[in-house]
Amino acid sequence: MTTKNSLTILIRRPPYGQIHAAEAIRHMGGALEALQTNVLLVDDGVYVARDGQDAGSTGWTSLVAPLAKGMAKGARVYLHTPSAQARGLLTDEHFVIGVEPVDDAGVARLLTESDLVMVY
Repeated sequence: MTTKNSLTILIRRPPYGQIHAAEAIRHMGGALEALQTNVLLVDDGVYVARDGQDAGSTGWTSLVAPLAKGMAKGARVYLHTPSAQARGLLTDEHFVIGVEPVDDAGVARLLTESDLVMVY
């Protein structure tokens, strides 16, 4: 999952209502210049990769496009399957193509193998 000089950005918060997820995605873009960058979506962070988001009149910008752009540049995005299931979301039906599902053991492995971890 990881290589030397790797960063995992752990996103636990939803994409709207708070700045945390947007800041995490912004940091992902910058980190890609120098590090193998992984994004790990757990808890309400799973909504960041939900396909077809519409922020509506919330004043927030959808994070799907910047997430996909980061993936196109080499970021790997992992989705904690139990978190998605707890929210009634099925991986194949609701998430951006290319997002990789992981279970609890996968989350633990990703975090312990990463050189750096940022939590949002």
